[in-house]
Amino acid sequence: MIQENVDTFKLLKNFEVSLQGKKRNNADWLNIVLHDNFLEISKSGYVYTKKDVFDALTTEIKTNFQLFSKNFSINHLDKNIVLLTYQSYEIDLTGNFFNQALRSSIWQLSSLTGQWQLRFHQGTIIPV
Repeated sequence: MIQENVDTFKLLKNFEVSLQGKKRNNADWLNIVLHDNFLEISKSGYVYTKKDVFDALTTEIKTNFQLFSKNFSINHLDKNIVLLTYQSYEIDLTGNFFNQALRSSIWQLSSLTGQWQLRFHQGTIIPV
């Protein structure tokens, strides 16, 4: 993988992990990272827009759950469009994985700002 692709992979992986954790509720960051036409199909099958996700995350009550991710993979669909796939899960008190999901995100590089933005996200439950 060439260095530019490695850098993009690391950046987008960090963005995904930040959306699950430390920047999850940061309104300014969410406005930058979520594309205006963002769409999500959740693991429960609901469809959400940028406004839906923004409103939910910025008013979210802090919870004790922690989401983990693994097996990230990147696929360049175009010069400025990337598909990032990975698995997410939570861990119970005995160390067992639960709420496992396959996830895919499409990131688009903005021609105006040069910033990567999340354009689409989908989560699919992994059957136990």
